[in-house]
Amino acid sequence: MKTNRIGVACAIASIMLVGLVASAYEADFDPSIYNPDVGEIVNFEACESCLGGDGNLYRWDFDADGVWDTETEDALVTHAFDTSGYHEVVLSASNSSRRTSTRRKGILVGSLPAFAVRELLPQEDGTILVLITISIASECSAIGFQEAMPQGWQVEVVDTGGAFAYPNPSTKKIEAVWGSQFAPGEMVSFTYRLHPAYTSMLHGMSGEMSGYTGEGRFIGGIAGELGMPQ
Repeated sequence: MKTNRIGVACAIASIMLVGLVASAYEADFDPSIYNPDVGEIVNFEACESCLGGDGNLYRWDFDADGVWDTETEDALVTHAFDTSGYHEVVLSASNSSRRTSTRRKGILVGSLPAFAVRELLPQEDGTILVLITISIASECSAIGFQEAMPQGWQVEVVDTGGAFAYPNPSTKKIEAVWGSQFAPGEMVSFTYRLHPAYTSMLHGMSGEMSGYTGEGRFIGGIAGELGMPQ
């Protein structure tokens, strides 16, 4: 009898776990490129498996002005940005059960000597690894970035990738710089870990990267993830 009770308990736990996994509904999408030219067509593809399959309505806001530019049931849409600079793209997904989830990502439009992309990698222990990758398009030097430390999270630098790094408590920013000269095609990366302190929400991440060429200093926003799904 005891064995049967244990077996029943395990079966119930398994069913509950499957139910929790199946109940996950988190919007996500991938652009075909994070640093397009002005007027270049970018493919934006929503992750259907993150939402339990098809049958979703996707609303897209390509300039984060609060007005949906596109509403469709197709997971794949295209868009071309007509101005250079940093653009925030918002996806809102909903299904017939009125479940809704949103995701925000940054796109850096226009030619720059280098650009940075942020990735968020949730860990089983509740922390989040943040990976910033900088791709070099033309000769430049003194590449660096400043990243705002999100409120309610503690920062642990994991891998500087050779940069001089300093989580500045006065500015509440992570500051990093590579003093080397870089050639086209090179890449550098920086990883830090976020530990939840008094919040489990992570939204509104921001930062910018900069560097120098023979023509002077250039600055651009960090593209990629701006937070976890809402």
